[in-house]
Amino acid sequence: MTAPSEPLEGPAPGANRRRLVDGSEDLLIGEEPLLLVLGEARLLTMRTPGNDADLALGFLLSEGVLAAAGDLEQARFAPGDAAARRPDTLHLQVRGALLPAAQGRLTRTHEVRPSCGVCGLTDADAILEDLPPLLPGVPRVPPGRIDTLRQAFATLQRTFAATGACHGAALFAADGAVLGHGEDVGRHNALDKAIGMAARAGHDLTRAIALLSGRAGFDLVVKCLRLRVPVILSVSAPSALAFDLCQAAGATLVGFVRAGRAKVYWDGGRLVP
Repeated sequence: MTAPSEPLEGPAPGANRRRLVDGSEDLLIGEEPLLLVLGEARLLTMRTPGNDADLALGFLLSEGVLAAAGDLEQARFAPGDAAARRPDTLHLQVRGALLPAAQGRLTRTHEVRPSCGVCGLTDADAILEDLPPLLPGVPRVPPGRIDTLRQAFATLQRTFAATGACHGAALFAADGAVLGHGEDVGRHNALDKAIGMAARAGHDLTRAIALLSGRAGFDLVVKCLRLRVPVILSVSAPSALAFDLCQAAGATLVGFVRAGRAKVYWDGGRLVP
């Protein structure tokens, strides 16, 4: 796995070459099942192969199943068998007990769905009820830094550049350093990969900046807030519930991050020289 601080080189990961009807070839995004096995729980997701351990760790952290990266003791990969209709499988072993809220959630869930722990809730305060507060005024982000992060984000999206068909997410430090990044056919998987990579490296996400390739939906925003990520940037617009969540939590929310422009939706107090 390429370290976040190293330049990204080589072919786009997760892309598969296919011959088209006119005889030409094209790179298409990979989409294959992955089964996560954690105790009695069986969680299935369609993902772009690659960085599966980061995906699993990021999911467990962002869904409130584990409290810290070190709680995931082992992730053992077993390749699938298409002929036997057996998917790739990741056997997960955790250290100690799961968080209390996770017990019922994993029992009820058979598919990895975005923020399955808040299904049925529409009130921002109810969703944030058990989440720790954000650090006020941290980090301080110069407004010009947003466009710098956007440009850095584009260099991380190699699979998107090759296929035009995947989501991306990245976590940055206030100085622009890449903490973690991910690309995937699923937008929540992309964020989980970025979270898993950053958490595995021991980075402090309470001072991080998240950048999302599409809209800032509530499912992605609540994942960030569970890990106390205080600044959320997105290439597109946020949803109304995502806005309400950031307003209730005191998070900085910026949408339409495009070349030379951005729209601040909430708490611009962190965007200071």
